[in-house]
Amino acid sequence: MKRTRTSVGQLLTGLFFAFFINTQSGLAQQRTNTPTTPTTTANDPIPNNRPTAPPTGSQLGNYRNEQADNWIPLEASKRQAIVTDLQPTVTELLQLYHDAKQSHWNLRGPLYLSLHEALQEFADLFLDQSDLIAERVLQIGQPVDGRPDVLVQTSGLPRYPGGYLSDRQVLALMDERVNTVAVRVRQRVESTSKNGDEVSSNKLQDLSYQLDKIVWKLRVMQQ
Repeated sequence: MKRTRTSVGQLLTGLFFAFFINTQSGLAQQRTNTPTTPTTTANDPIPNNRPTAPPTGSQLGNYRNEQADNWIPLEASKRQAIVTDLQPTVTELLQLYHDAKQSHWNLRGPLYLSLHEALQEFADLFLDQSDLIAERVLQIGQPVDGRPDVLVQTSGLPRYPGGYLSDRQVLALMDERVNTVAVRVRQRVESTSKNGDEVSSNKLQDLSYQLDKIVWKLRVMQQ
């Protein structure tokens, strides 16, 4: 009896190990035959079975439209004559801006406080107006030039002195220079109107008023 129980136990143990080995072999075979899913990252495109549409022109950044070159309200025959008035106005205003800042920084004398603040106000106006006139040049389809060497060569204003400047000296210098530009701008108001661009003429007219006002403010401080 003891020998029989031992044989049965050995038989059962053998069957168990055979079942276990077969089971593990089947799992291993299943893992081998199952296709693996590639690891994706946040930057990988989401896979799908739909074809990808080609990118449009805007996606490529190609906005070139040759027809847009002709979308300028002012007639082509009038543009150059108007730029002839507007471009020098830009350079003169930029030159006046630098002159006002040079005076603002180096001013000395009893009128320092009031004149120092007024010069900054004038500088801001010159810069703002130069930007408006420059934009008008671009609106009528022409480039504008505000490079420093161009200002020196084309502004038609004498070289501004360096170093410290007395309040009396600044009053005379700035009043004369702004008055010179104001006279030129007044002439351009008329010529741009005659050349058929009332919009540019109106812009110059607004500028003319501002320049006349500055000339008056500087003049009365010397009377």
